[in-house]
Amino acid sequence: MSFSLYLYAEQSADATVSTEKLIKYLSEIEFLDLSVDAQIHLPGKQLMDYITFLGCSPSLKLGEIESTIRFFYFDHVNGLGGESIETIKYPLCKHQVDQPSKLLSKFADNPYWHCPVCGQEGKINEINWRKTAGFSKLFIEVSQIFPKEAIPSDKLLDTLLRFTKTDWKWFYSKSTQ
Repeated sequence: MSFSLYLYAEQSADATVSTEKLIKYLSEIEFLDLSVDAQIHLPGKQLMDYITFLGCSPSLKLGEIESTIRFFYFDHVNGLGGESIETIKYPLCKHQVDQPSKLLSKFADNPYWHCPVCGQEGKINEINWRKTAGFSKLFIEVSQIFPKEAIPSDKLLDTLLRFTKTDWKWFYSKSTQ
């Protein structure tokens, strides 16, 4: 199973970020290369200035990084992620969430969870996802990495904040590719 680092914009439902302008800007600072297509990009020459890689991630081949950068934009705040090496539990009863990615996929239509064991309920975005999910309109996926071995630098988070005027967070989950 391959994993990715996901960055996401913390924003209200009213906030908008131009994905095209963001991609162009990230290309200008060489975080990514505009070489693949409109959604999937190769890493830029300066990727390692913006993400700290620990251990053996990313895969290096003749000095080039074998990974991709992908963008996801939704019209409404959406939940993404959920596939993790961590155990996710409901916040009130502490029972395990059996299919966290399935629960996240329902967020846009129904933002509530219901524990099948005890019947307690709550909001999906109030679950402690343990850095395995995020809620936003805009996500950036950097794949393939090992969970917890790729950490966005303060430089990257500050750069994204200045450009988008919104804070950014991150999580790790199974890769979409």
